[in-house]
Amino acid sequence: MHTVIDQSSTAAHEQQIVQTLRLLPPEKVAEVWDFVSFLQDRYARSPVVDVSDAWSDQDLLDLTRASLAYAENSLAHEGHDDA
Repeated sequence: MHTVIDQSSTAAHEQQIVQTLRLLPPEKVAEVWDFVSFLQDRYARSPVVDVSDAWSDQDLLDLTRASLAYAENSLAHEGHDDA
């Protein structure tokens, strides 16, 4: 049996899948997990995200500029808060 599911009905199908999984014995749940993992590896579209901690030259330049602007602003207002 092959069912086509559109995006708008995905949430309802998720609930049905979870309910059905609860009825299966553990070894069958493991088989389902293996199959879902296979489908995800083969068909899922994952956005490419840069998770590195490395700072680019532009990042360092932006940080330096922001730090200098903050320091300049702080020094300009220093001593003007007397009440």
